[in-house]
Amino acid sequence: MKTTLFLTIVTLVPGLFLMQASGNSSVAVVDFERAVTEVPGGRAAIEKLNTFSNEQMTAITKKQQEAEALASRLRTQDRALSEATRTQLNNDLRTAEASLQTMTDDAQKKLAEMRQQLLAPVEQKTAMAVSAYANEHSVKIVLDASALQSGLLYVHDTADITTEIIRRIATDLENHRKHASLQPDKLLNRDWLKLDLYRLQANVR
Repeated sequence: MKTTLFLTIVTLVPGLFLMQASGNSSVAVVDFERAVTEVPGGRAAIEKLNTFSNEQMTAITKKQQEAEALASRLRTQDRALSEATRTQLNNDLRTAEASLQTMTDDAQKKLAEMRQQLLAPVEQKTAMAVSAYANEHSVKIVLDASALQSGLLYVHDTADITTEIIRRIATDLENHRKHASLQPDKLLNRDWLKLDLYRLQANVR
């Protein structure tokens, strides 16, 4: 994996040198994982996902322990058990194993749905902010530091746009909130205008 990553970076190097030699710095780096975590809504989404995951893991672990206890009893006490007891334990074990599988499948499905609902919009918003920044600054390549990890040997402060992306999204959200807060007043003004027109028409009549 590291060899493949190294070869990928080496492949990019000539192009990067060419861009810098031409006087046009067209490469930036963003820690996408950090950006998603720190932008408004990102941390809350991750906390909800982690809470749900931990709750489900606790329940699944408990059910797994129940199944293991039944299996252990059947294994260690087999000769001492009556036929009826052995049959009942086997049935209980199959039920526990089936329940464990169902719980696991349901948890994975629900977690995927929650991730799509909570985190995917934040990831999309972050990706759009990166794309907008790249277009504005004529950046041709944006590398994801969270994916490359140790593959990036050196990154100058001016090339890391993570903080700027976080700031942009926070600013856009704040502007959106301010704009939204003005909407009720505008609607109220329209209602008063309609009311005044109605009164005016009534007086004319």
